[in-house]
Amino acid sequence: MAGTIEGLAAELALIFAPLAERAANGTPDLLLEWVGLRTFDAAAGSARLASALVSCTGSAADLTALAEDLVEAVTADDGGAVAATATALLTKFAVTVQAVRDAADELRTLSADPALSAAQRAEVSAVADEFVSRVLGRLLVEYLEVRFPPLVTALMATGVVEVVDQPPGPAGSLVAAHRQKTLHADRLVRLVSDPVGLVGEVFRWGQPDFDGLALFTSLKALLRERFDIPAEILQPPGSPAMLEAFGFSAEVDPTLSPPGLTVNLRMPAGIQRNETLALGDWEVILETDAAFQADLEGTLRPLLDVELTAAAGTVDVTVQVSFARSPTAEPFLLLGSPGGSRLEARSLTAGVALAIHLDTAQGRVSLDPELKLALRGGKLVISSAGGDGFLITLLSGIHLESVVNTDLTWSPALGARFTGSGTLQVAIPVHVELGPLNVQTLYLVAGLAGSGVPVELSAGMSAQLGPLSAAVDRLGLAVSFSLPTGGGNLGPLDVGLAFKPPTGVGLAVNAGVVTGGGFLKLDPAAGEYAGALELEFAEFLALKAIGLITTRMPDGSAGFSLLLVITAEFPGGLQLGYGFKLIGVGGVLGLHRGMRLDAIMEGVRTGAIESVMFPHDVVANAPRILSDLKAFFPPEDGVFVIGPMAKLGWGTPTIVTVSLGIIIEIPGNIALVGVLKVALPTEDEAILLLQVNFAGAIEFDKKRIYFFASLFHSRILTISIEGELGLLVAYGDQPDFVLSVGGFHPAFKAPPLPFPVPKRISINLLNSDVGRLGVDGYFAVTSNTAQFGAHAELYLGLGAFSVEGHLGFDALFQFSPFTFVIEISAGVSVKVFGVGLFSVSLEFTLSGPTPWQATGSASISLLFFSIGVDFDITWGEPRDTALPPINVVPLVKGELDKPESWRVNNPAGGAPLVTLRPLAAGEADIVLHPLGTVVVQQRAVPLDIRVDKVGAEAAADVSSVRVVVDGGGLVKLSDAADMFAVAQFQNLSDAEKLSLPSFEREHAGVELAADGTAMTSARAVRRSARYEQVIIDDLGSTASSFVPYNAALFQHLLAGASVARSPLAQTERVLRQPFADGIVVTGDTYVVAATRDNTARTGVFSSQAQARAHLDALVAADPNLIDAVHVIPAMEAAP
Repeated sequence: MAGTIEGLAAELALIFAPLAERAANGTPDLLLEWVGLRTFDAAAGSARLASALVSCTGSAADLTALAEDLVEAVTADDGGAVAATATALLTKFAVTVQAVRDAADELRTLSADPALSAAQRAEVSAVADEFVSRVLGRLLVEYLEVRFPPLVTALMATGVVEVVDQPPGPAGSLVAAHRQKTLHADRLVRLVSDPVGLVGEVFRWGQPDFDGLALFTSLKALLRERFDIPAEILQPPGSPAMLEAFGFSAEVDPTLSPPGLTVNLRMPAGIQRNETLALGDWEVILETDAAFQADLEGTLRPLLDVELTAAAGTVDVTVQVSFARSPTAEPFLLLGSPGGSRLEARSLTAGVALAIHLDTAQGRVSLDPELKLALRGGKLVISSAGGDGFLITLLSGIHLESVVNTDLTWSPALGARFTGSGTLQVAIPVHVELGPLNVQTLYLVAGLAGSGVPVELSAGMSAQLGPLSAAVDRLGLAVSFSLPTGGGNLGPLDVGLAFKPPTGVGLAVNAGVVTGGGFLKLDPAAGEYAGALELEFAEFLALKAIGLITTRMPDGSAGFSLLLVITAEFPGGLQLGYGFKLIGVGGVLGLHRGMRLDAIMEGVRTGAIESVMFPHDVVANAPRILSDLKAFFPPEDGVFVIGPMAKLGWGTPTIVTVSLGIIIEIPGNIALVGVLKVALPTEDEAILLLQVNFAGAIEFDKKRIYFFASLFHSRILTISIEGELGLLVAYGDQPDFVLSVGGFHPAFKAPPLPFPVPKRISINLLNSDVGRLGVDGYFAVTSNTAQFGAHAELYLGLGAFSVEGHLGFDALFQFSPFTFVIEISAGVSVKVFGVGLFSVSLEFTLSGPTPWQATGSASISLLFFSIGVDFDITWGEPRDTALPPINVVPLVKGELDKPESWRVNNPAGGAPLVTLRPLAAGEADIVLHPLGTVVVQQRAVPLDIRVDKVGAEAAADVSSVRVVVDGGGLVKLSDAADMFAVAQFQNLSDAEKLSLPSFEREHAGVELAADGTAMTSARAVRRSARYEQVIIDDLGSTASSFVPYNAALFQHLLAGASVARSPLAQTERVLRQPFADGIVVTGDTYVVAATRDNTARTGVFSSQAQARAHLDALVAADPNLIDAVHVIPAMEAAP
């Protein structure tokens, strides 16, 4: 009975939890949004309505608190408290329901307020009449969604629960857009007594006037709410209604009598759906797995007459219903008593499955039922605990455990199948001293493995040898018993003996001068061995080491990898001069270990990088340190890691310390990692403590350099300081430049970064229960933008009163002409019981400085009255702040005059026909091969696109630059390209600067060739092949010379011989495999497409700027296209 009362109280609290949350958040007025009513101000009665809403949420909060008190009273088995709390809970339930009714009455009173229009009074009156049912109905529906999701699915499918998105009212209306959730209790009764009649009444299914709209509306909400599948209802004029969803459609078929549905599956589909119904510590699980071929059509007639038409293919459906123990539940007893001898299990699952296979080509259906029973975490424990004195003395503290995992399945085709694993483990405490050796525990472990029975006889022991202490666990003998076919070494039985290595070894030393210890962890099953050591010598030298050996690669194959971190620290430091001292040295060594730079960058943020940089207390923190090292340096065959480290300090006592390491991956990349710490006056009694974790990397394969730093556990007195910095310089095919201190502008779309997006630089000046005051900011520079901003927040709460305020800005800058745009927002509000009493807000955009312009809005609110004003103010004199314009053509000509802008490409293959002599050292002329090409390329400005400026200076002479070939016997073969920051050459809007790529590949020059070289033809060659025949009749002596070498070595030497590497042999190899293996990744391309359906209107452009230039030309020729076309990536264009 106690469990029933406790459960009912918890469920009642869960029903009213949404109202209680609004009381805790101070937002009781959101109840009006639930019922689709905007917050409004009336001349009278508004205060009473606000009070009624506060009473609703406050009473619900009291109700949930009483439910928690009742649970505690039941748990404490306090009968008097249970009766009193249960009575108070029922009373509070009635008070809560009455509070909802009172709020409805206040709404009904406000519906007669003359301050409202006639239409508004009618809307408020309609909501007041349904206020109670809407609020209580929504509470019940949301409760069912949380507790019984599969039940809500069934109720939505039958119309008992309705979820409808209601649109807003017209201008001036008080009706707001809202989601209405309704539970029809009368339909719930009909669902049990007359389900056919209910479906016919709600959806008109099976009736002559069935139009599908009600059914499709319910299905649309069901697909969206329960399966996250988008759907739309279509009803073209003169056509039946249709439901279009992702991958399938349903349409009303009026040719049937009564009307039915036609369903079409347009694409191959797979459905995997798991639904769980929680029942306390147990749960019911429904699993569905279905696979359908494309073009499956079906006709559905009332009531459930289904006719399928499909192309040749199959339909596979598997449905399984299971009753299982919840994963979060505690192990439960099957037999015995807690703490004593018992049979328990952590998980027990029983289920039935049905697999259906439909072959549409043969018209054959096969069914395969299956029963399943699974026991997980089963444990048989035999213990002397709880026994009488005789048993305790007899068993001497013996403890026996057997772990069992079992699966039992049955099907008509295969019958019963039993699989499982079991291990019997007996631990006998003995505490026997054999001289310096102390044997604490004996282990007897037996189990099943394949066709044998492995048995372990081992012991856990320790020894004290003067200042040295040692301990080992489970060291002993491994015995295997099997019954092989043909007998074994003991008649029919085969017995194998092997040494059982310990699973762990620990050492400790305390010899005065030398103190410390270490351990070894052995896990042969996982192929992993780890250890840690920490020794201190006379307070002069602290030696630390941690190592990890793995004999299994990540793919499960056999292999070997080693990771070792060794540090030597000098507590007093070795003086270097000028106040600097060497505190420690160390290094990282990895054999067959790679380096994960993304994990290292994340470790900078989390502080895990300290596991590499002179870690503290390595023995106690070994599990965490080993986990971090595995993440930073995972096993990778053929890769090696080496990294020297040093720790320096400055000041006496040490004020500044820096730990620095350079980690080199061979072959691979280079990383710089470190920790910088500043502590004043000392680290133990620091008033100022700044710790900066940082890491940088050079990635040669990706051609980029980057750096990331993070403030970690930093403070001034008790004021915490946080923030991060990131720098990226990419110099390859995708060049980029990003510098961020504290993040980016909120509207900026950051490019893919090799480190986490930096967090704001923030200072929490006050952080307590009654008040909070924090300031944060950022500064960022990219190839397109300069941006910075700051934000401050204030909160003070004293009982029912609270004050909240904020002030912030986000700025973008342009340097020529010098302009800026700053978005500023500020506000302060005073609340009582979560309801706004007074507030002031200001939001505007400030631009300038010649002239200054401020555009925005401001508002003041007092209780239920508010006054708002929009403003647009301009002041100051317009002045030209632009730099003097620049002539672009001389820049381009100057670049083209440079010798390095010209280069020749000799013919790549074929017969060159002509051989060029090497040029003398003094000759600077460029010699073009008759079949070669010459590339003329400059980097001053991009070609063939609009050029508005060069950097911060406007273009004075041209609006675009193009290179043409005029005579000289040369023709243009192609355009030479290079990467340009387009924002440095075109006037872009702030939105474009924030969204466009930092660099794009644009035309930078041309590739030229002699006229006619592109037209070549094969040539026929007639040649007589003559050869000389030589007979060697002494095969024995020739073959005997290779006898000392095995065949594999001979083949290896043969592959590297001169004959194998000759041009003739290479030509034959190329003919057999003409294409080199590899994947070439090209850059993004763009097209000008129609905005209506994204169909391409032009060819493909190599850069977005070129596509925009073509778009501008199209719009200039036909202004009607201004909203009809846009630039999109080529991969997004419709086929």
